[in-house]
Amino acid sequence: MKTYKLKDGGTITATSPEDFLTKLRESSKFDSDCTDEQYMQHFAERYKTQEGVKLKTDNPTLFFSEVLRVKYIEEIQ
Repeated sequence: MKTYKLKDGGTITATSPEDFLTKLRESSKFDSDCTDEQYMQHFAERYKTQEGVKLKTDNPTLFFSEVLRVKYIEEIQ
């Protein structure tokens, strides 16, 4: 289990990329009631609009590596 700090200041503790994605979706102000797959797509669309950066969303593991790459999250534990 690892803890990640989000760019907005929140934190998520997760056991896997899939667990991280589910917890990110459940804690979201946007789209918390959609599927994890839909959430990844919507998150990527918002991120592209706000930051100008495209995120890959083929699967939870790739999505997780992308949010790490762009420093949306940072491992703290």
